[in-house]
Amino acid sequence: MDSMFNLLNQNLSLLVLVTILAWGLPLSGLQAQPLEVSIRSEVDDFGNVKLALDLKNSGSKPVYHVRPMFHFHHSVSMMSKIMRLDPGQSIILENDKHPPVMRVGRYPLTAMVEYWTLPKSGKKRSILATDSFYFKEQVESKVGGRLESTTDLESSVLKVFLKNQSDSLKNIRMMLLLPPGIKTDDFSGVMGFTLQAREEKSFEVRVFRKDGHRQDRFPVRLMVEYAEMLKHYSNEINAIVRFSPSWYSIKYVPHFTVLALMALILMGYYYRTYNGQK
Repeated sequence: MDSMFNLLNQNLSLLVLVTILAWGLPLSGLQAQPLEVSIRSEVDDFGNVKLALDLKNSGSKPVYHVRPMFHFHHSVSMMSKIMRLDPGQSIILENDKHPPVMRVGRYPLTAMVEYWTLPKSGKKRSILATDSFYFKEQVESKVGGRLESTTDLESSVLKVFLKNQSDSLKNIRMMLLLPPGIKTDDFSGVMGFTLQAREEKSFEVRVFRKDGHRQDRFPVRLMVEYAEMLKHYSNEINAIVRFSPSWYSIKYVPHFTVLALMALILMGYYYRTYNGQK
């Protein structure tokens, strides 16, 4: 009986190995993100803001068509496209085109960077980097919330929950930041409404994958801001939008067929071996 279990373990290990190879996954696990992105900011006493985006290719292969953009205070600024970034190469992109800030408080920053793994094909990938800065003094937002994601075969539903935790009304503005691989028709630009004291509000946003994207997980960020008594309050709510895996695609039918046949062969082999040892 012990020999049969040893044989079973050996064949199960073989089955796991073949499964990994059939799906085309590397034995060492998922590859790390090769592009490092960080944000630096400076603000003077007059509210003038200077932003810098640090990009570094920490991988072993070049990346191509690097397209960065800044989201700051409900505005979007496209930056210069980088055709190629070699391994170990780094670059700093500066941006001082944003209007000055006028209210005391905290301001969130977001950089979205899209790049390709090959010069004319390969995979398109995106990175979402976040940061923030304070102008003159720190203030704490009284509007909180959370994001939840549910999936179906064609799309994902992002559920937004917000709550005013103060005893006064808040006229809030929201901006939903999505990476380049997904889109929505329900939330574009800036959305605003009023939250009464201690009021809770929720709504749903249906999100779709763009054509050609098979990625199943995307980072999203909801920026919630309001002004009160010459001060600016902000909060960011982060989440992961999930989509159903593309396993039902016809391109994976041969993989499932191979795995099913191997499972049948191994089951038959175990059955014959077990009966032969009786």
